Amino acid sequence: MRKWRDMPKIVDHDARRRHIADAVHRVIHDKGMESVSLREVAAEAGMSMGAVQYYVTTKEQMLLLALERIGIWIGERVAAVAARGLAPLDLLRATVLELLPLDEERSYLNRIGLAFQASSVVSENQATAMRLGLPLLLALLTDQIRAAQSAGHLAAHLDAAKEASILYAFAQGIVNSTLVGHYTSEEVAALLDYHLARLGAR
Repeated sequence: MRKWRDMPKIVDHDARRRHIADAVHRVIHDKGMESVSLREVAAEAGMSMGAVQYYVTTKEQMLLLALERIGIWIGERVAAVAARGLAPLDLLRATVLELLPLDEERSYLNRIGLAFQASSVVSENQATAMRLGLPLLLALLTDQIRAAQSAGHLAAHLDAAKEASILYAFAQGIVNSTLVGHYTSEEVAALLDYHLARLGAR
């Protein structure tokens, strides 16, 4: 009879992929996109190159894995906001703020996100991956705007889908300026509140 210590080790492959993706994120954050390589990521992950290559064999595959993980991470954070049971307009505000670099973790996410935005301009695979996630976020913002309209918090005549795109553009446009210190967290929140107040029901 085989003893328990002789049984084959069960490997959590999803956990391994997350571990590799997180190592890619750290390399991008600390050293830049150009520093991503199998050797660099393996060292950051504390794995052999062979172990990393079991899951990804090229730099592009590593980047796509890391980009997918970013999307899941953001989705989890946004879902956590939705679970707080906020009033419709408060939920919309909190969702947009969740996308912005207003604390250490969100700044970390946004620095990596900016690097991917730049590289996706010359990588169709990355651009395709980013295009897949955006409609989901815009649909969520659109639904939240409609809920706020139904509650009488936002003007009924607004085109919810267009306003969702404007809010997304606001969030994307202010990220870099916030990361470099042009805006404080308080100023960003005040600008969002000013914009939402202009959309309020009259």
